Amino acid sequence: MSSSFLAVCATSFVLVCSAATPRVLASVYGVGGGLLIVPSNDSLAHCPSSCGEVDGISYPFGIGGGCFRDGFELTCNTATKTPKLLVANSTTQITAMEYDMALAPMYFNFTTRQGMDTYNISWVSPAKGIKISDENTFYVVCCNFDATLFEFGTGDFVGSCMSRCDIEKAPIAIGQPCNGNGCCSIKLSRDMRGFQSTLVQAEAAAQISDPLHHGIMAFMSYTDYYVRNASDLFLSWTNVSNVEGAELQFAITDQPSCGSALVNKSSYACTTGSNCQNISSGGYTCECTNRYLQGNPYILGGCNMQDYNPKHKEHCPTSCGTMIIPFPFGLEEGCFANKRFRLNCTVHQIISQFWKQVKHNLL
Repeated sequence: MSSSFLAVCATSFVLVCSAATPRVLASVYGVGGGLLIVPSNDSLAHCPSSCGEVDGISYPFGIGGGCFRDGFELTCNTATKTPKLLVANSTTQITAMEYDMALAPMYFNFTTRQGMDTYNISWVSPAKGIKISDENTFYVVCCNFDATLFEFGTGDFVGSCMSRCDIEKAPIAIGQPCNGNGCCSIKLSRDMRGFQSTLVQAEAAAQISDPLHHGIMAFMSYTDYYVRNASDLFLSWTNVSNVEGAELQFAITDQPSCGSALVNKSSYACTTGSNCQNISSGGYTCECTNRYLQGNPYILGGCNMQDYNPKHKEHCPTSCGTMIIPFPFGLEEGCFANKRFRLNCTVHQIISQFWKQVKHNLL
């Protein structure tokens, strides 16, 4: 066999192998190594759905290659006793999540020092598309400090509050909301990538040596905070075990708007049967056209529910006690859209609690 024949065969073999090897298009992945396509459930089957105490990890978030949309990478830190879910390689921890939101602890504790009257706090999202929701409130639990909150990066003023303590004239009201007596709050008016806060000791209080008051606790939370224990104000470290985390919202930011994303269809994030929603701060989100489907608009077929019945039979019961039961919920066969929306009226207290949760998640 001649050497020229071998060369031709070798060349042919290389060409055949090259032709047989599927090419992965660069546009499938973004600069952060995440996907820029709408994946299928099958392609995500290998992806972890939990980390430590957090269940329900779903796309566009994900852990590991091929499991997350670009900009939504998560990591599971198993070096701790209980594994912790983190945003990418940052220290921002996620304690609960769904495909469209997450909760993150955002607590700051200080021990005040004699002669030091100003303390600074800041937090910025480790990912461009993840922001602090305007559903959150910034709380400061302390005595005789003024707090001012600014948007990170822009320096725009968000709000301010004052917290004062005079135990003799105004005892701390346990179980009451933050009203300036030992605790004050600033409600967010918009989603923010991050924030900065300055805490300044009140001028009159700066001259007073208070050996009892040592601590400042500041935190961001999506729920109302109530002063549970007056002694929290006089500790060097405040217990935050009963404080809910901050709600984080996200947006797809590889395109600035729905219009731009629809022009660049190859990286469009929304599946069939979903709508695109512009985000005022840039980017967009997706939601199923029928919001009651509770589907995932970021995966193929995520907004389809084959057993969903859009109509109910006639003469369906529409109440349970004094509670109105609207469709797609129902009490009898043929009265609910599918079994996920079936309610039981035998125990009124149970259905009341369930309905509160339903309203929070769906309405």
